Amino acid sequence: MVGVNPEVAHETMAGLSFHHAVGQALWAGKLFHIDLNAQRIGRFDQDYRFGAEDLKEAFLLVRLLERAGYDGPLHFDAHPYRNEDADGVWDFVRGCMRTYLLLAERGAHLRRPPRGPRSARPRPARTNWPSRRSPPAGESPDALKQAADDLDALATRGYANEHLDQLLVEVLLGVR
Repeated sequence: MVGVNPEVAHETMAGLSFHHAVGQALWAGKLFHIDLNAQRIGRFDQDYRFGAEDLKEAFLLVRLLERAGYDGPLHFDAHPYRNEDADGVWDFVRGCMRTYLLLAERGAHLRRPPRGPRSARPRPARTNWPSRRSPPAGESPDALKQAADDLDALATRGYANEHLDQLLVEVLLGVR
């Protein structure tokens, strides 16, 4: 029995996308434990409060864990600022947990069907995004693994990534 224990800061220091590494571990059935914190790219191991840096990456990670039904250990391998008193340390602890739960709620919000007719939904000012189809839905991981063998076909398929990235920003900003 072998598994991995990835840490946000270690992947970020190397300039990698942590949620992609976690996705690969989940896909292989080898995510046994996870260390949650925050980090700036190109710095030493800072172990900031979870969500304190790169909120979009933290959101994508939490959404991935929640959608995958991950029920293993979540560990906040992070440290408060050195100048915090005892109350500040407990604020830090609550902040790590609250950020995870808030991001999980935003991820659940993203899955909820919109209320009301499309024309009545609130839209942020100055965004006239063309209508795009959603990424392929209902495909099993096995079907995606098979499709990955034909890279040319996979490249022409289209996933509306730019549209989805803008949607993610709007969800995080609370306008959707």
